[in-house]
Amino acid sequence: MTWTRRAFLKTLGIGAGAALLTPFYRQVLATGEIPRRFVIFVEGNGTEPRNLLSGTTAEALLAAGTDVGDARHLYRNYSHDTPVLSRESNLADAPSLASLGAAGGPSMEEKSAVLLGLSSKITGGGHSTESGALSSSRSPVGSPTDLTIDHLLASMSGVRRGTPIQAVRLGVVGGNTRLNYSTCAFGPNQPAPITCDPTTAFNSLFGSVASGAGVASFQEKRELLDFAVADVQRALQTFSGNSRERKKLERYLESLEDMVDRQEIIQDMGDHLQSVKPAEPDESLLYTSESPLDRLQAQVDMATAALIGGLTNVVVIALGTGARHFSLDYPSLIDLYPGGDMLGGHDARHAAESGHESFVNLLTTITDRHVELMASMARSLDATPEVTANGTMLDHTVMLYMSDNGEKHHSLAEEWPILLMGGGALGLKTDGRTVVFPRHGHDNNRQVSNLFNTLGHAAGADLNAFGHEGITRIAEGPLSEIWS
Repeated sequence: MTWTRRAFLKTLGIGAGAALLTPFYRQVLATGEIPRRFVIFVEGNGTEPRNLLSGTTAEALLAAGTDVGDARHLYRNYSHDTPVLSRESNLADAPSLASLGAAGGPSMEEKSAVLLGLSSKITGGGHSTESGALSSSRSPVGSPTDLTIDHLLASMSGVRRGTPIQAVRLGVVGGNTRLNYSTCAFGPNQPAPITCDPTTAFNSLFGSVASGAGVASFQEKRELLDFAVADVQRALQTFSGNSRERKKLERYLESLEDMVDRQEIIQDMGDHLQSVKPAEPDESLLYTSESPLDRLQAQVDMATAALIGGLTNVVVIALGTGARHFSLDYPSLIDLYPGGDMLGGHDARHAAESGHESFVNLLTTITDRHVELMASMARSLDATPEVTANGTMLDHTVMLYMSDNGEKHHSLAEEWPILLMGGGALGLKTDGRTVVFPRHGHDNNRQVSNLFNTLGHAAGADLNAFGHEGITRIAEGPLSEIWS
């Protein structure tokens, strides 16, 4: 018998014992290629550089002629002319990176790296650069200039490798917004949605193996897709219009059939998904909590399960991104607000920018909690052996933490602090190092687009031209300080 992907997947759905075939299932889909995954955490309205700076790195900078002193926005003090590399930088010593240490579980310090000094002036800075952050472009609200790096990576056959979902995009925002269109894009003027309602996300990803409302939602979607496919097929049979309009209908039919295929594949993966799915919405208060950090926990749990379960190889986690969405309140951190009076997210960031210590500490803690969730995902991936290659899933997964505007509330886009985790088997030097590049305007400064070039190489492709800096591009290609 000649095995097709569809035929093989159907054999996995015939009984409870199918879960035992999961390693073989992954090997069939792998076709001998190196597994490559990418996870991007994006914090809205700034990640302060000081929060990723360890004392060891500050000492290395001082030895190189840069005294950062008590500066929060470090680039203003940079006076070194070449990248400063601190190989053993004690990352967990940084204000927002304690969760990388052994106290949070197995230490992630030696599978992480920090980058400071990268610039991305093309994006404009301000409150948010919208999708410009992930495309290295100037992108107004609602009008992406180009596709974002997550979609480009997810479109590569060597990354997707037969997974049913091209990319999973989840996040949190203030209010009841279900979808955030601010951060990701399929292409020019084609924003890609981020699902901000955890219950909706669960039904989409794990509804096929859920109980009650989840499975009902999944089945309803399948019935609607079947109806739509039949409807378009009937329309094509009697279509008498011009060839251009017929082509539009045919493309629409193809997209519907792709969604049906995805539903079938997910359904056929039922036994395996059942073994990895997180708690369901009616089993956990996280899904409907007033605290964005609780809802974020639910989203990260689902994203982790989606990676381990083989639903996708690309994930974006949006942490209040976009100019309309960063003003989150944090009731679970009420003790950090002066007098216990919670200040709106926008005003709290203004207060931090003006130096109000309590609100500076609040922002430090928010980033710390975000990184803690990222580290928990990393530990789960690191505890999962890679079936089709040596090492763990984390070794074959590049995890990136960045902001959507740079270093502060009213960003100048002159510094974009970065945390990397994993990806050692893909060539990333995430071995506990910190690299601090010379400040913006220096010939040896490097840009966020260089980091995206690096991700491209980790994906097995040459993305050296990615980015829209034009004549302001300093140098093309990957960052040699973290890429081998």
